[in-house]
Amino acid sequence: MNSAVGEKPVEAATGDQEEVAGRRRPGRAVVARWRAAVAPTQVGLPNWRVVVAFPAVLFILLVVFVGLGITGSSTGFLHQFFATGSDSSLIAGEPEAIRSDEWSVQTAWTISQVEQGLPVVNHTFPGGIDSTVQSDLPSWDWSMVFRPHLLGFWFLPLDNAMALKWWLPGFALMAAAYLAAVTFLPRRPVTAAAIAVGFFFAPFFQWWYLPVTFWPAAWAFATIAAVVWLIKSRSRWQRWTWVGVVGYLTVTMGMGVYVPFIVPAVFVVLFAGVGLLLGRRPLAFEEGVGYDGPIRARVRSLLPILVGGAAGVAVLLVWIVTRWATIQRFLDTVYPGQRFEHTGQTNKDGLIALFAAPVTRNLGVVGGQPLGGNASEASTFFLIGLFLAVPAIWLIVRDRRARRGTDWLLVALLAVTALFTLFLVLPGWDAISHLILLDRTTDGRLRMGFGLLSVVFALVIAQRADAIRREKGRMPVIATVLAGVLAAGSVAIVAVHLFHLGSPLVIQSWSWPIVGVLFVLSVVAYSSGWALIGSVCFLAVSLIGSMGVNPLYRGVYDLNDTAVAKKMHAMQAADPGSWVGVGDSRLPSAVLVQSGLPGYNGFQGAPPAEMWKQIDPAHTHELNWNRLANLSWVAGQGAPNPHNPAADAIVMTFDSCYSFAQKHVRHVISDAPVDQPCLAEQATIKQGPTTFHLYSVTPQAVPAAP
Repeated sequence: MNSAVGEKPVEAATGDQEEVAGRRRPGRAVVARWRAAVAPTQVGLPNWRVVVAFPAVLFILLVVFVGLGITGSSTGFLHQFFATGSDSSLIAGEPEAIRSDEWSVQTAWTISQVEQGLPVVNHTFPGGIDSTVQSDLPSWDWSMVFRPHLLGFWFLPLDNAMALKWWLPGFALMAAAYLAAVTFLPRRPVTAAAIAVGFFFAPFFQWWYLPVTFWPAAWAFATIAAVVWLIKSRSRWQRWTWVGVVGYLTVTMGMGVYVPFIVPAVFVVLFAGVGLLLGRRPLAFEEGVGYDGPIRARVRSLLPILVGGAAGVAVLLVWIVTRWATIQRFLDTVYPGQRFEHTGQTNKDGLIALFAAPVTRNLGVVGGQPLGGNASEASTFFLIGLFLAVPAIWLIVRDRRARRGTDWLLVALLAVTALFTLFLVLPGWDAISHLILLDRTTDGRLRMGFGLLSVVFALVIAQRADAIRREKGRMPVIATVLAGVLAAGSVAIVAVHLFHLGSPLVIQSWSWPIVGVLFVLSVVAYSSGWALIGSVCFLAVSLIGSMGVNPLYRGVYDLNDTAVAKKMHAMQAADPGSWVGVGDSRLPSAVLVQSGLPGYNGFQGAPPAEMWKQIDPAHTHELNWNRLANLSWVAGQGAPNPHNPAADAIVMTFDSCYSFAQKHVRHVISDAPVDQPCLAEQATIKQGPTTFHLYSVTPQAVPAAP
């Protein structure tokens, strides 16, 4: 008896070893040992060795990265402004300026939290901000139990804790994708590992590298795998383990509060779950062994996962209710507010960008143009699986003709693909999309759903191809050719479009033809039933396309180690008060936020009522400041007068003699001299190539009596 999965392994089947053996004919003893090692259980689930193998490798790598304090943070971008010479903490690659959502927002506020002692309410802005809702920050709050990537801040040094925060969500995604893959392909752990790593290195994930990006995808794969295990497994502990995983990840995903990524993941899971539930022969059942009972019995088998999901939702409701004031202020903002996306908003350029992964290696060089407003917005997935809709349709027709019933999972995947596509291109059904909550995502964020669908399609087609091979059949040549032609056509359309625009993405790049060929080869390999080859090609294009997006960096660039931050802390200790960072660059704000000192600079989520009561007591400029945006100041005269150079930016005027500064501001940091009568310079500090000026606000002179 297999102690880990509770079922006896089955010996003969198709898998990675046969695909390789068919070409190299290794010794029979080696093949026999491999077959025994990957043999699934009698109900067609992966055995314990297959289940733990790749997650164990990931765990070892995670321990190494965390122990060494290695991250992929782009905070090293600040080095050039605060020091001279090379950055000794930079191991490989280059920090990306466009990743400011990471180095200027999340990491900066995380360091601020550490400086303040991980409070539930961060006291940088007057009135404070709830650190358990905004910017995924660590704190001494019960909700951290459901944010495992933040737990390191409770007991690890900053660099090591940041390494855990950086790697754990991505590694969780790879583990979940692998477990889903071996659930469908229990004899193919190598194929599954290649799919998981390839998906992690998708351009979309690398350019949007944040925990809130990874957790919805990890939840989706874990839930799909859990549905299959609950239908098939007879082991109580296995079933309730999966229920616990799904319930926990539901809370983790929900606390990320980024709905545009959550919605596509939920739709993929719902459709896939219904497809698995309706199928007369649930997918991944080896040799037809497994549960084949009535639907109502299958529904009963899935009740525990509904319980787990409901428990997760209950925890989320408690979390939301206890933080409702902050959430309500965020929902009441002018930007983004309760943003709803209209249907049919994607034009030709948007559709081309959706399939443009083969040409996106140099997105950072061109700033995402012309595929998007920046590299992150332009990024997408290698949508290999979407072209497998061709063999999927052939399989559905084949099953019907052979009177084998309908593969409802394939039907469900095609249906949700059609739904997503219609949302992009067909206007006029906003009421329906609003009713089903699909309008809570955007055309760009919906790429998350297409990416998940692509992988699930690949798994299902690979499983069906293996089953056909066991029946001494083969996948149809016409479907393979058509899928390959469509994939090649997509690469050609993207390339021609960019050539016509004179884009360096194709004119000055050597990689896109290679990636394009490997992309098409992957589609053809999957369509032909050679899943291992298809997965290796998928892994290769992902690595070529985006491996260098994020650097390898020792820890984070902590500005509290700089001379200017140390002087600011000394001034604060001697004369406490609030700070304002003045200047045309981000540098004063960067130092001020990371320092953890009280001030009026930084990226705000829910606007703090007390702070804006001080700045704009009459709410004259509420449309300008009631938004998710970065707050900065420039020297000038008069009232702060907030204005918006961009939707997510608030720039204000700082006049040290104006009533706001006289009442509420004690110190100023600037990256240029500020000549104002109510400022007394306390220090001028040369920090690398940048000179900082530190001031204290002095009372406005009272005119002498006549």
